[in-house]
Amino acid sequence: LARIEFEAHIFPQNAYYQHHASFDDLEASANNGCDFCGLILECFQQSISKDKRPLLWPYEWDPEQPLSRPTGSDTMYAVAKSLSVSDIKLCVNATHLYLGQGIKEARVFDEILVQVGPLPAVNDDDVEPEWSMPQLRLTLESPRDEKFFIGDFRVGRLQLDTNLGSASNHMLARQWLSDCRLHHGSCLTEKLYELPTRVIDVGDSLESSSVSLFLSRGFKADYAALSHCWGGAISPLLTTETMHAFQECIQIATLPANFRDAITITRNLGIRYLWIDSLCIQQDSKSDWERESKMMGSVYRNSTVTISAMVSSGSKEGILKCDTRVAKYPKGTSLPLSCQGNESCSECPQVTVYPLRDPNQETIRGLDLGCALTYRGWTLQEYLLSPRHIMYNKDMLYWRCPGTFLSSDGLPPGNRTPDRTYPTMSRVIYSDILHHNQPPASDMNILFVEYYQLLGAYSARRLTYGSDKLPAFSGLAQRLHPVMGGDYLAGIWTTDFRRGLMWTADPTHCPHAEGDYRAPSWSWAVTDEQVLYGSGCSSTLEPSPSSANLIDYSVEPRVPGNQYGEIRSASIVLEALTKPLVRSSQVVNGLADPDGVGVVIFDESPVSKDSLRMTHTALFQAKAECDDYLLSVITRPGADSDWEIDDELFVEQDYLLLLVHTDDNAPEDPESSNSGALCLVVRPVGGNDHSSDTFERMGTAFLGPPSLEWLKTWRRRVLTLV
Repeated sequence: LARIEFEAHIFPQNAYYQHHASFDDLEASANNGCDFCGLILECFQQSISKDKRPLLWPYEWDPEQPLSRPTGSDTMYAVAKSLSVSDIKLCVNATHLYLGQGIKEARVFDEILVQVGPLPAVNDDDVEPEWSMPQLRLTLESPRDEKFFIGDFRVGRLQLDTNLGSASNHMLARQWLSDCRLHHGSCLTEKLYELPTRVIDVGDSLESSSVSLFLSRGFKADYAALSHCWGGAISPLLTTETMHAFQECIQIATLPANFRDAITITRNLGIRYLWIDSLCIQQDSKSDWERESKMMGSVYRNSTVTISAMVSSGSKEGILKCDTRVAKYPKGTSLPLSCQGNESCSECPQVTVYPLRDPNQETIRGLDLGCALTYRGWTLQEYLLSPRHIMYNKDMLYWRCPGTFLSSDGLPPGNRTPDRTYPTMSRVIYSDILHHNQPPASDMNILFVEYYQLLGAYSARRLTYGSDKLPAFSGLAQRLHPVMGGDYLAGIWTTDFRRGLMWTADPTHCPHAEGDYRAPSWSWAVTDEQVLYGSGCSSTLEPSPSSANLIDYSVEPRVPGNQYGEIRSASIVLEALTKPLVRSSQVVNGLADPDGVGVVIFDESPVSKDSLRMTHTALFQAKAECDDYLLSVITRPGADSDWEIDDELFVEQDYLLLLVHTDDNAPEDPESSNSGALCLVVRPVGGNDHSSDTFERMGTAFLGPPSLEWLKTWRRRVLTLV
């Protein structure tokens, strides 16, 4: 039937299986001993629904409702019994597909959709659809060693062992690693790299109660690396005092749960060495940390595999979790499958059918968007630099390598795997370790766009120490530099400096971090808030006569020779067109004032409490005695076209608008996507010194298509930004 009509997650209008003529017939079949009908009936009886016409299936179960007892009016059973037409229809679904994908993309059918009563109406914009019963979703699961295929399609996701420390899960992880090494022809070479400076020697016995610190001294071997969240203080640590003792023996029982589990995983993978940051970097030595953090990128990139503790928010939580929750939903039942498409037989494999337990079930896509590990800043480069990953969540294992994504439930890549894979950047990062290396994209714009998307994702993560903002990204910058070209200036590339300067707050403002110096005002690393590069940065900003030019620059790294890590100072010298900007706290009811020439986004908090509820701050062209200037005014929805400038609300701070880029050859057309102007908002360092040539960034501005005549009134200056 699916070959006749199939769209993922959509019940077919015609090609479905008519299971029963009515809900009463289903109930009678269940009472006569049909296990499958009994499961469906039990799902309806135990699903709580106080709504008489629910739009979605309620995943709230009441296990106290026995099959033999009439249910109350607050269940899906009561809703089904109230239908005048209650026939039972079934179809198969493939949950790994995106909505509406066809059968050509399907690899596994792992779900049965149960429809009671009329089907949902086909969308018609002119007709309000009638209500129909939401579908019950039943999951199909097959034994791992008894996969069943109908043609090219596998039936059922694979049965999970929710004890992540079980022998079967260790075997699965070992099999994934072996398959990658032996059968992924376009994946990684099997080159052995030098071990990191120090690693944990886990030994060759699964039962040994101790490990030791190994000083590698250039020794080459396979090793695993651990990616995890500290989650507070960790003990024991590698220090000057414990260095000698660790080389003799470390009792596993004294280590946090994450480390104990990582040792177990490493041993079961057949790997001898394991790198853990707190046990392999001296925690009481700033110089050792600076030296080792500089090599952090190589530690993960050269690892045989990285073990990722995805959902452990602290070192004491453990990686090898065991799901011992008591099921509150109906138990599944077994169904025999037909070998020939006719009658089932005793030798045919069976699948287990059970109700969908959680519509928001954890997936690798969901983990990528937000989990304990992906909230932390350091772990982004650990994830992207590591060519192979074994990822552990609450009850599943995942595998990622340049060749594929895999999960322990056997579902193929699709809507459950991450979108943010940065393919062009990954080719650069792994360029010299792939069997069949693909050259980097000839269009450098693709690489830069991925880089700016990556910066947005990185800025959303959190760091315990703000001083780590650049070091926690340094491994990626180091790997990308040979292809990016030019010089690396506190997160910005000289080869694309105009676009690199145009980061903005996401969504409202991004105050510059206070305290010890960590980045210049023009670098995205200066703030702890999330930043983004908007639509104006989606293409290369080619130089034009009106665009800013980079005249000079200077970066002083805290550790000599490590331009990617912490810095003491940085500055750039720009030659650019400028226009005075006056900032006002005035609020105007006119969100889309036709006299506005653009919008401005200030980095720091708004100057008016009212502006916290506004969508943007508008720019207007204003006149002074002998010159014009730009005025920023807070706007909100309304139609006040007669407002007047209130100079008493001007902020006592001088600003300049610095033109970073505009296309002088673009038509002066508001509809043209390339006809606007991208600007920085800057102010003099140390007060309102009009003669100062040293400025700091305070925000960004986006102007409509400026006329060339107006640009001639802007003053060209050489400014130093710090």
